[in-house]
Formats: sequence, structure tokens, C-alpha cells
Amino acid sequence: MEIIMTNTFDQELVDTAPEFSSTFGETGTYYPFGGDAREIAAIVNRQEPAELDGAPHGAAPKLTIDVENDATTGISSSEVNTMKDEYKLPVRIGETAQKRLIIEILSQDAGMMKLELS
Repeated sequence: MEIIMTNTFDQELVDTAPEFSSTFGETGTYYPFGGDAREIAAIVNRQEPAELDGAPHGAAPKLTIDVENDATTGISSSEVNTMKDEYKLPVRIGETAQKRLIIEILSQDAGMMKLELS
């Protein structure tokens, strides 16, 4: 998918996203709903456990990932299907990877996108 740039700033975001991902990212697997899985690099933010919606006494680690906003090297904002697509990663460093549901797009620009995982 070709992204049409509207300004120099957007082009700079697209140009620097691959270096940012390769420098700070870790490899995981994106599972698009109804599509083929692919390995991509994501910058993982593992936060302290937070309450689970609908479970007053439940808590789980809060996870966000930053990925390239690209359908080949990351996940394109136009292809992401929240509450259906999944991303597989270790919830805690050193543990076995688990699939987590992509809940929502928290932010995006021409180069990167931040996603919240379940």
C-alpha cells in the first residue's frame, strides 16, 4: 500500500520508522483476522497490571505496542481490525509468547501506530 505524503514532516516519519523499529523493537507475530500471519518488529511497552474491564477483582499486565504504519513491514492503520486481530509476544520478558487481542488504535501518524493489547 502506498502512503501519499502531504508534507515533509510526514515523509520524515515514514523514512525513520524502519530504523526506529529495528533499533528498539522486538520480533512478534501479527495475526490479521482472516489473513496470513507475519512477523514484524514492535516496540513493546509492558506496564504494571491494571484492572480488567468487567472483572472488578481481575488484573492483567497492560501492553501497548508501537509498529510501523505499513502493511508490509508493520501493520497498516487501514488493515487493523480491532477486537479481532491478534499479536503474539511474551507478556513478560523471557516468558513464552502469547497471543493478545488488539483492542484499539491509541495513536497514529504517517510512520508509526500505537496499539493497545488485551
